[in-house]
Amino acid sequence: MRFSTVLAAVAVYFLPAVVALSPSNCNTSNKARTGSDFVLEEQADNPHVKSLAKKLKRVTVAHVFDDGNHKMTSTSQGLRWEKTSSFNDVDTSKWVPQGITSTADALDAGTYEGKDGWIVSWHRNDDKSVRVTFVNRKTNKYRHALLVYPHAADNFKAVPIHAGGIMWYGNTLWVVDTKNGIRVFDLDNIWQVSDGDGVGKKSGGGYSAAGYKYVIPQIRWYKWTSSFPFRFSFISLDRTTSPDSLIVGEYQKSTSEPIRLVRFQLDYKTRKLVTSSGKKAKGTWAYCVGIERMQGAVSANGKFYISRSNGNNRGDIFGWVPGKTARKNGGIVPRGPEDLSYDKRNGGHIYTVTEHAGTRYIVDLKVSSIKTS
Repeated sequence: MRFSTVLAAVAVYFLPAVVALSPSNCNTSNKARTGSDFVLEEQADNPHVKSLAKKLKRVTVAHVFDDGNHKMTSTSQGLRWEKTSSFNDVDTSKWVPQGITSTADALDAGTYEGKDGWIVSWHRNDDKSVRVTFVNRKTNKYRHALLVYPHAADNFKAVPIHAGGIMWYGNTLWVVDTKNGIRVFDLDNIWQVSDGDGVGKKSGGGYSAAGYKYVIPQIRWYKWTSSFPFRFSFISLDRTTSPDSLIVGEYQKSTSEPIRLVRFQLDYKTRKLVTSSGKKAKGTWAYCVGIERMQGAVSANGKFYISRSNGNNRGDIFGWVPGKTARKNGGIVPRGPEDLSYDKRNGGHIYTVTEHAGTRYIVDLKVSSIKTS
């Protein structure tokens, strides 16, 4: 494993490089890259959201948090999903947890509409749809909802992506689309639908969502437009920068492929990426990380926290102060850690969610327990 120097960010982290390095080649001694080479283009807002909003019952985020129909159990490893004779999120092979974000991401106050909790994304085993879960921290109860794409003024369909990471920012929910960029969903338009196995408009009237009670529509899309590929594996919010920013990064099994982190600036007033002419959002910082099986990363107060999976063994969290070498905190989380999220409250916490059947938890780590470089 090559992480004695992979994150040893030298002065070029702060100063422009004399010679521009290829953004798609990480096999150089200098690991810093030019952030502006990494470009997302904001697409027009989906006009069908407004049309469908007139046809469907809208509910609030607080309403969904209060409408939990399953319950997590507190264990020594973290909060475990419901596992009963009639319902089993711990072992199901159809759905796998991937991303995590919280009300501490949504608003700086840490709560949203008076609620304190998490939203977790799950990809379906065939990646044909995505569900997200509202977990109420006060009660440990939770409710799944389906992400949908309004494709007509009177209809919607499932969103066929992996949903490896999510980020809650104000009234928007950001979900990575592995090869294509970032999709944004509208939390001001959570719609209640009737029962049914199909997704979208029912032949007899009304709407259904594969048995889920609530759907959340995609409002916009940030399309990857750079000439080289980038793998959008996870996403996180950093409220400690000015302006606010987000981090996206790549999962790769081997450093033979580029493994990079990129930062983009956010506009807290519009809840959008900061863009220039042509609605293009350019990265403000990029770095070749080189940690194999990196599953999530979050930055806060000048430090980075990075999760790594180790197959059937427990997962690692790296602590990194730019300018120094990353430090591995080996095996401090259950196997299969995924996306990360930061909460500044009560001394600072890092949240992750684990994906392997049998050991699926929401894990809460005190920042003070994670040693950094």
